[in-house]
Amino acid sequence: MRGDGWPLARFWLTVFLLLLSGCSETDPNVLPPSPLSFEELKQRVSRIRGLPFEHEISLETRSTETIQAVLEKSLGEEYRKENLQQQERVYARLGLLPEATDLAKALLELRLFHQSVYDSRGKTILLPKGPLKTGLIFLGASSVPEDITKQFLLIHALSYILQEQHFRWEEKIRNRNTEDSGLTLRALKKGDAVLVALEHLMGDPKENRQKIVNGVKTLSRLPAQIDRELPHLPELLRQKEAFQFVQGSEFISWAYSLKGWEGVNALFRHPPLSTEQILHPEKYYLKRDDPVRITPWALIQRLSGKKIMEETLGEFLILTLLSRSLSKEEAMQAAAGWAGDSLLAFQQGEELVLGWVTAWDDREEAREFYRGFRTALERRHGVPLGPSQTGADTLTTSPSSRRSLLLQIRDNFVFFLDGIPAPRSVEIADGLWNDLEIGVESESFELAKRSRQTRSAGK
Repeated sequence: MRGDGWPLARFWLTVFLLLLSGCSETDPNVLPPSPLSFEELKQRVSRIRGLPFEHEISLETRSTETIQAVLEKSLGEEYRKENLQQQERVYARLGLLPEATDLAKALLELRLFHQSVYDSRGKTILLPKGPLKTGLIFLGASSVPEDITKQFLLIHALSYILQEQHFRWEEKIRNRNTEDSGLTLRALKKGDAVLVALEHLMGDPKENRQKIVNGVKTLSRLPAQIDRELPHLPELLRQKEAFQFVQGSEFISWAYSLKGWEGVNALFRHPPLSTEQILHPEKYYLKRDDPVRITPWALIQRLSGKKIMEETLGEFLILTLLSRSLSKEEAMQAAAGWAGDSLLAFQQGEELVLGWVTAWDDREEAREFYRGFRTALERRHGVPLGPSQTGADTLTTSPSSRRSLLLQIRDNFVFFLDGIPAPRSVEIADGLWNDLEIGVESESFELAKRSRQTRSAGK
């Protein structure tokens, strides 16, 4: 556990100081919240959310070593070591992680970043012993009272506990079997806690609801703060963490502005299905755009070896991948219009083979990704992709290249194959489309009708 302070607490105090100094759009007149006892804070969070705690929650302090042991055990229960190692290899091959990343170690460090721990078996929130070192060095504040620091940490922990007790949220996250859908639910989890903390700051929601929604915009400073706090962690993990707080709170704020906490609870009953919907709330609230499921049966049959991963990356991770080689604007343009994807990884002897099918809203969106991903691949690997003998829409690296890559576009689909040289890669690509199963997931949401009447679309 790091000894230089409590990053999330410092972040929330940054938000408060922004509001206090008039840096938010509405320039609200807010005062520091009075310190509350743990029992008072539980009641406060319960009243804000309109949800009772179903059983008693206690607060205890533990040594740093004890808290780290609890987190290590929790991480081991959530992820199998073999699965993390396979994810390291596949994501490094694709370009999402640096080579030789120790993902288990990085995930543990990220969880220590949050500092507070909820022990569900003992129904206890654990905080480290010793004074809290807040050390704000920005916005003219050199120190912050420890009791206020602790309250912001506890508000987050108590919000997560209410989610679990009323919506079994951690179980739902575990049951979402793709990276994209799991990240979507985690964004709701943290976005909800953001709104609870802001309402605690701002006071009566009847008078301040719009100011609370506008306060979400102060979260734009969080990505830079996470980069400062955790520069040694992989960029992927830092960006995922910022996404959950920033885009998660923006998504939640749509429901909150329409129907308050009743609307937020409806989100937890009928959550979004993809990070695309988190990034573009109008694709959930205004005109629902659910992802397609892709099963490339022909690819599964043609690629021999042990299948070690089957994953859906989603728009956010695709945006993150492209951003490593393209400008922010180029990456956003190439990732927009995502409709679904299926990433498969096979172990063939000593070789790792990746096959990735992506679906797009229309042919032009597919073409945008095709062009952007080609540029990203050529910049990353330092090798050109040229037209194959079958046509200009199938690109391959030369037989003498150190990397065997194929990129093919067909209507509103793009196929990427890494690890099999031409001409076999071209044969596999041409046969892919003969047995490509496409399905659509859907889930109703009670806010949708009202949303269309009260909000205008816009990314």
